[in-house]
Amino acid sequence: MDQAPHRGKTALVTGACGGLGRAIAERFLQQGANVVVCDIDVKLIDDFKAKVAAAYPECVLTLNVDVTSDEALDDMFQQAEKMFGHLDYVVNSCGIMDKFDPAGDMDRATWDRVIAVNLTAPAMVTKLAVTGMLKHGTKGAIVNIASIAGVRGFTSGAAYTASKHGILGLTKNTGVYYGPKGIRCNAIMAGGMETNIGSAMANGLNMEGLGVMRQTFPETVLVDVKKVAKLVSYLCSDDAEIVNGACWTADGGWTAN
Repeated sequence: MDQAPHRGKTALVTGACGGLGRAIAERFLQQGANVVVCDIDVKLIDDFKAKVAAAYPECVLTLNVDVTSDEALDDMFQQAEKMFGHLDYVVNSCGIMDKFDPAGDMDRATWDRVIAVNLTAPAMVTKLAVTGMLKHGTKGAIVNIASIAGVRGFTSGAAYTASKHGILGLTKNTGVYYGPKGIRCNAIMAGGMETNIGSAMANGLNMEGLGVMRQTFPETVLVDVKKVAKLVSYLCSDDAEIVNGACWTADGGWTAN
């Protein structure tokens, strides 16, 4: 079995200095790829540089990027192209949680922020990714980190739920439209994971809503981020060449209960 299936390829992973994004970036590096990573948490960025990037000095570009800024995204893609030539894979892993508020309790600021990070940013990253891949005439793969909240109505608040439903639509449309052009797009509907996704919205949680959800689904299975990273690697590989516009459930079977 090839231990470096992504050798010579370049992957961009957003939200990649902690949690799932970091596991994905490390997986690509271990399998021979160059990796462009971005995050906005300075502590996570510094830790990633010291513990991961330092071991692959020629293969990693680490950037502090606000994914909700069009200018920052443009600059990121320009830097990635300057260093590595072009991108082969793009993984939209960046995301934040809401406060578990239903629509009646939700504030506009939370809605706007969650949609901006979880849906608009992946859409803009996808726009830049397909534009670059078409320009260079390369085949490519895009993987969106969705959630079981994309198919269920009661695993988070209204904002997060809506954002993840939207990601599935973005995935299907991108896959169908760009598949014939050599660019595949798939999504992973992940279950609960031990990540840092909730840190930006940790204060002010709607404990009533959270409590009701935990009573309704008391035995949520936590998914190992390294196993999700393996699935991302597979979906980007040539072995998955017939997989396109698909939304893969990766929750340990929780939603099958």
